[in-house]
Amino acid sequence: MRLPKFGMKSIPWAILFFCLSAFGILVPFLGFYWDDWPMMWFAHAFGPLGYPAAFSGDRPFLAGIYVITTAILKTIPWQWQILGILSRWLTAVILWWSFGNLWPNHRQRVAWVAILFAIYPGFKQQPISVVYSNGLFLLASYLASFGFTFKALRTPKRYTLYTTLAIISYLACTLATEYYLGLDLLRPVFIWLILAEDSLPLKQHIQKTLRHWIPYMITSAAYLIWRVAIFQFPTYRPELIGELKQNPPSTLFHLLWRIIQDIYTSGWLAWIEPFRFPSSKDFTTTASTLFWVIVFVMLPLTLFYLSRLKVQNDQDKPWGGQELIVGLMALTFAGAPFWITNLPLTLQFPYDRFNLVFMLGGCIFIVALIDWLIKKHHQKIIILSLIISMAIGSHFENTNTYRREWETQKNMFWQLTWRVPGLKPGTYLLTHALPMTYYSDNSLTAPLNWIYAPETNSSILPYYLAFSTVRLGGSLPGYKEGLPITQGFRSMTFKGSTSEILVFFYSPPACLRVIDPKRDKDLPIFPQELAEAIPISHLSQVITNPAIPARPPQEIFGQEPEHQWCYYFQKAELARQQRDWEEVVRLGDEAFQLGFSPSEGAELFTFIEGYVYTGNWERAIELINLAHDKNHNLQIPLCKLVLKLQKETNPAQDILKQIRVAKNSLDCPE
Repeated sequence: MRLPKFGMKSIPWAILFFCLSAFGILVPFLGFYWDDWPMMWFAHAFGPLGYPAAFSGDRPFLAGIYVITTAILKTIPWQWQILGILSRWLTAVILWWSFGNLWPNHRQRVAWVAILFAIYPGFKQQPISVVYSNGLFLLASYLASFGFTFKALRTPKRYTLYTTLAIISYLACTLATEYYLGLDLLRPVFIWLILAEDSLPLKQHIQKTLRHWIPYMITSAAYLIWRVAIFQFPTYRPELIGELKQNPPSTLFHLLWRIIQDIYTSGWLAWIEPFRFPSSKDFTTTASTLFWVIVFVMLPLTLFYLSRLKVQNDQDKPWGGQELIVGLMALTFAGAPFWITNLPLTLQFPYDRFNLVFMLGGCIFIVALIDWLIKKHHQKIIILSLIISMAIGSHFENTNTYRREWETQKNMFWQLTWRVPGLKPGTYLLTHALPMTYYSDNSLTAPLNWIYAPETNSSILPYYLAFSTVRLGGSLPGYKEGLPITQGFRSMTFKGSTSEILVFFYSPPACLRVIDPKRDKDLPIFPQELAEAIPISHLSQVITNPAIPARPPQEIFGQEPEHQWCYYFQKAELARQQRDWEEVVRLGDEAFQLGFSPSEGAELFTFIEGYVYTGNWERAIELINLAHDKNHNLQIPLCKLVLKLQKETNPAQDILKQIRVAKNSLDCPE
């Protein structure tokens, strides 16, 4: 049986297959992350036409792409995840088309570059789908501008048309984001390479290169004048210039070292990081087992496709050193905007996002390096297939961390609404930080308002969720009563005061805790940064019986999760705030009968109070002992609680004996 061969028409479909393999498996289990939330909140609150105001302060031209995409898609996570995959696929296909016009005799190697681009492992923020589906469309536009430049040079009869399209595509991206400004220094290099095919005299070669580059040079100069002199620097500032003025030798040395490090990180380390050998530990969890299943499935499939890929008119000659130099130049030029602004490049969140700009150079470099070092074609295919399959596996692992964080975030907001069915406008919801990597307080402010003020469409933001680690000393002036709080949220503004703060704590597997300063100040379960804020937590900000209780929107958060321990705890906390002790006991009885129990002993305090105030000291003493067993650090607050309840209820003598036994086991002072 003759095995099939794959030609040019198969390449876009192969790229789509690799994209789906890398990013599509967990799509149904992903949500909104980081800046996705504010972007979706503006669509919900103001509609697509709200984006010009939202972006007016930093990137006014970026609004256009959001107006288009949010007019098409709803605020549903899986739709945006699909769009993110399609935008990455489209960007890789446009790269393949564009650079096929630069290197028409090496289309197979260009296909390798495009496939690697689609699954480049150095950029790990693909699940942040709203931000990066739009961002990748802009990158596609930028790469298309290269393709139109190459077409203009190779089709003199349509030179003006293609040059115009190239400039339009370039501006469509560059006006929206300055990320790719440094990368455009490659354009004269590419023009030079195409003109070199005609073997021109050096002087004429230089003159023609400059003549063809002038339209783009003028366009870039006009943009820089607008960006630097007129619009200036509302966000990132050119810190490198100031450092050069103060200490030129030291700054230049550190800049050179930074350039070397960043080229190494994005051009080499990004490809090496996913590689590891399987061990017995890799098969102890479902996620790690799936990683290797994906790798072992993708490896033979990739080997088969690449080994059978035969591109028409491809000369199958090695690229040589020229393309290797181009890759290194692309990696070098790409970093200019980030080196000027002193923004770090890493392979970890959040700074791995800058690898978007380095992807082109990183992919050209690694293909050229393999092509240069390895002579036999089948060996090249093996190495490329290993890289692709390991990269796809690493994307699955990375995406799974996003899946877990989405579950953590959903649980947090469900618990918050169970505990706080209504919230007074102007509430500043404060915590020290949250155990989540892919969310900031600024991003979580969006779902907070979506849940508690879904009909808001004014410039006044009703609620703000703040991390003290970020806001203290800034918009949060201190922990004294009556201090004003003002916080911008793009086109919206939050205004409140420290007398309208509600402090909460969330550290899974423990339940979310809305803090009562009268009861919780002595609990040893909070970090010191949060403990300082406890005195200004105001439970009066909670509306205990709103007309319509708040609920996370179903189209985003899905169905309400099955009621387990934290549901009963939150509802008991709400009942406690209303001093409805019968309801506290009812909830406790039901939770315990269902076999639920807390992971943190302090969560039993509410039920201890409920049983005591309804006359069931025996059950309360059982829970006191259970709380101490779960967390021995609760000794002092348990002793204080027992003493307080004893004074308030005046128990009978037989109960007093049991209380004394419990106090002795806690080693309470007399």
